[in-house]
Amino acid sequence: MTGSLKIKNGVYYAVINYKDNYGKYKQKWISTGLKERGNKKEAQKFLKEQLDKFNLNEIYEQTPEPQINNDIVFVDYIAQYVEDKKEELSPAVYYSYCNQVKVLTKFFGDKLKLKDVTYHHLLDFYDYLKKERGNKNITIKHHATLLSPALRKAYRDNLIAKNPYEFMPHIKREKSRMNFYNKDELDTLFKVTDKTSLKLVVRVAAFYGFRRSELIGLKWDAIDFENKMITIKHKVLNVDGVFYLSDTLKTQASNRTLPLLPEIEQMFIERKNEIEHNKQVFGKSYNYKYADYVFVDDIGDLIDPNYVTRKFGEILKANNLKHIRFHDLRHSCASLLVASKVPMKNIQEWLGHSNFNTTADVYSHLDYTAKYESANAISNALTNTIEKQAEEENDEMLDDEIAELEQKLEEKRKEQERRKRKKMDFEM
Repeated sequence: MTGSLKIKNGVYYAVINYKDNYGKYKQKWISTGLKERGNKKEAQKFLKEQLDKFNLNEIYEQTPEPQINNDIVFVDYIAQYVEDKKEELSPAVYYSYCNQVKVLTKFFGDKLKLKDVTYHHLLDFYDYLKKERGNKNITIKHHATLLSPALRKAYRDNLIAKNPYEFMPHIKREKSRMNFYNKDELDTLFKVTDKTSLKLVVRVAAFYGFRRSELIGLKWDAIDFENKMITIKHKVLNVDGVFYLSDTLKTQASNRTLPLLPEIEQMFIERKNEIEHNKQVFGKSYNYKYADYVFVDDIGDLIDPNYVTRKFGEILKANNLKHIRFHDLRHSCASLLVASKVPMKNIQEWLGHSNFNTTADVYSHLDYTAKYESANAISNALTNTIEKQAEEENDEMLDDEIAELEQKLEEKRKEQERRKRKKMDFEM
């Protein structure tokens, strides 16, 4: 509960902001009887007295419980909410939400009505996710990102008497134990993968720390051989067996241009020559649909991102190398930059994080300078070195995107509350 002084028709009013017994925001205006001129201190004293009175006597407006007559099934409502939001979501997030609806349905079934959902139902569900399914907080937060705005909308639309999610505890973001390779381990990895189809994929992932979707989405027009630059501006996702090709990346910061390292430039040139050779060998059988892409197989088909993850794990196992996920090559790149004393701001730009705090939280303690320091450091670190389960990897790759969505939803909620209060002030 908060309070403030307002002036109306030249008179001070004490305005008390509080919630009623159903959690709805309310305002109570109390005239001080004091004229504006010369009475501010007295008005402030009056406001404090009124706030103390509210706290002491718990004077809350008892709003009658709304009569909710609908029989909407809880999981049906959540499923419809996801469908209504489909156009606003990326394919990966939409697919993730659909899977979450399946988990909700398995736990709640089709008997629980939306109007009957309580805080304890939600607590029991999160307890089930943690204890029965073994989910980490990162996955539970994904469920929260769906359930919280959906129930808030149901409350706003008068489909439920009160919002059961309002009192749910905050889900802490766990610091996951980071796996990565050091310089010597990468040296061994390169020697092994140089004999496989993942040679260039692994090198680029380790040197640049690209996300898997950014890597497979790399096109030839993104590589500027003349000016020695490489630009990330396209991505490829495999969502439930379907390729999604998009120029819309996770965040604006993901669109970035970095120096083309000499080692990688030479490999790209070799790759171009290999592709031209394959076109001649396979002739009419060659698939020209993905001719713009760097990472295609011998007959021109786009490499499946899930194949990269699976094949990478198989290579590590076959050669008795330490198990890391393909995504951990991104962490390996960052760890080498940190070890080389590259400023944290530069690492943020190199990796394409939208938020400095994300980089600092994961990789911590560095200072400031420029992108070319990052280029020199990673080049010096790696020059001359010439499935944990896919579900967990996809979860981590989705996390930034869902965090962005969660932030936008929170900002939207605050804006709605601000407008609501402004409207109430105007009506008074």
